[in-house]
Amino acid sequence: MKNGLELTVDQPIAGHFYWTIVWLGQAGDTPRVVDYSRGPMPTRGSATATGLAALLVHQQASDEDSPPLHYMRSEPIAEAVSRLFH
Repeated sequence: MKNGLELTVDQPIAGHFYWTIVWLGQAGDTPRVVDYSRGPMPTRGSATATGLAALLVHQQASDEDSPPLHYMRSEPIAEAVSRLFH
């Protein structure tokens, strides 16, 4: 993925979906969590859509040579999701 970012969606408990964005870096670097869902989502689709919106925000905010070091709050992510679906 662009800038070494990867989105994963997990379901640790039935009906509870969580997304995580990880910066993979270069070979040998330790992956770092960049952003994550603050609570469970009811479906895999909603977790994926919200995670993709967050990923787009991070891709736009980061440049090609450095990892995204900022952590986003849920409000900007919610705004990005509403822009995607409205």
